[in-house]
Amino acid sequence: MDTYIITGGSKGLGAAIIRQLLEQGAAVHCISRSENETLRQEALRMEGQLTFHAYDLAQTEGIDSLMERILVEPDGVASVTLINNAGMLEPMTSIGRAAPDDLQRSLQVNLVAPAVLTNSFIRLTQAWPIVKRVVGISSGAGRKPYPGWGAYCTAKAGLDMLTRCVGIEQLKQPHQVLICSVAPGVVDTDMQREIRAASEEDFPQVERFVQLQEKGELRSPEDTAKQLLHLLHANAFEQGEIADLRTKEPVS
Repeated sequence: MDTYIITGGSKGLGAAIIRQLLEQGAAVHCISRSENETLRQEALRMEGQLTFHAYDLAQTEGIDSLMERILVEPDGVASVTLINNAGMLEPMTSIGRAAPDDLQRSLQVNLVAPAVLTNSFIRLTQAWPIVKRVVGISSGAGRKPYPGWGAYCTAKAGLDMLTRCVGIEQLKQPHQVLICSVAPGVVDTDMQREIRAASEEDFPQVERFVQLQEKGELRSPEDTAKQLLHLLHANAFEQGEIADLRTKEPVS
């Protein structure tokens, strides 16, 4: 059985990924603050197995212990994959106007937590002679500055660099952990609704995202999850790759 650990899987893209993995018969561990009861009920009728772990990723000091409870000896496991999907936009305002606590929480959830999760994953699985992968859900905001998204852009840029560093480090390991960072494009989730509700003062480019929604240019979580998993199963990502789903093609 293939095993997956996914953060922020109670809604949006994360929930869509979990649904499709369960349909494929995978064992899925979901780490998020709140449980999706509908998803839990659906899982009972699917081939896969869903285990929910209630945890606030801003509390980074307990992440390593949580991963130790999840990752046990891989008897009968064909592969194990960590998907760092959880993310938050707040505080959506210019640097200098944000509350210090909000800035800290944003960086804890968007950057520190994925780094600690990845560190724990590699430490606990390094000797396992099976397929091991870490996937970071990144954003074009990690490569392009947006006024009002200082914390979010900084965290995604950091996630991409973490991916590059780990990719180089793992090349020398006997049982490599494969790693990639993937920007999914503009997906129709609660985060997009949050963006459209922002004031122009806090986020000057809000009208652009309003237009994307009005023109029907948002990708569905289901289609995005399907493409991501297809590429993942096809081994289409190179070690340490920073990819964009809008332009990524499967390996022929």
